[in-house]
Amino acid sequence: MLLRGRRSPDQTEVRRDVALVLRRALVGVSFAAASGTLALAVGGWAWALAGVLAIPAAFTLASIRRPFVAPCPGCGSLLGASLVQLPDEPVMGPHVHDHRCAACGIYVDASGGTVREVPFRRTLESPGFEVGFGAAELDALAWGDACVRCGQPATRALRLSAREAGVISGHEATLDAPAEGHCPGYCSAHGGADDPQTRALVLARTPGRVTAQFSLYAAYRVFLDANRDRVDVAVRSGAMHDPPAVGD
Repeated sequence: MLLRGRRSPDQTEVRRDVALVLRRALVGVSFAAASGTLALAVGGWAWALAGVLAIPAAFTLASIRRPFVAPCPGCGSLLGASLVQLPDEPVMGPHVHDHRCAACGIYVDASGGTVREVPFRRTLESPGFEVGFGAAELDALAWGDACVRCGQPATRALRLSAREAGVISGHEATLDAPAEGHCPGYCSAHGGADDPQTRALVLARTPGRVTAQFSLYAAYRVFLDANRDRVDVAVRSGAMHDPPAVGD
């Protein structure tokens, strides 16, 4: 059950999906056959395309060794069921950490075959909890009232760079915005350094799109839940549940 501002209470189990082995084998062999045909029968310029096709072929065939799936404990979507495997995509398994659900956006751990949402206190060395959204949504985002570095109440906020492309939470961003929830918030102890890693937040902009990466999972989850109708996740704010009252 996906709750607002609360770690999902449910746990699910990892299982081996034999049918996934067959489907991935078929897809991987198809990519490999297409790559080989282009390289041998066409040649020339087609070698470049053949090399591109060889990448998903190799990684998809390699993923056959780990045909594990599990329902997401937050929304129930099946994790690990993708047929085509690319180099930057994680593979589900009995022991994985920080595996993102593409449907609802939460991150989960699998330990001993049991899947749970990651602890809110988890902090990565570099920003890595990631979500994307359209650049037109940037000014309408809600950032909450907590420091994105430590979770303490924010006393100031980061005025993002106005550049159209590149990192907009780095040295061109200034820590002089009011802590009203319209910009990333920081407490008095954090945010002063001008590099995104120390600020625990990377906002990278390209024409038409922005990718946000957080170090603190609690900050990521607050941002995700407050902006579900604006960011790239399938589970919208209408599907969220309020946490039960204390004592229920």
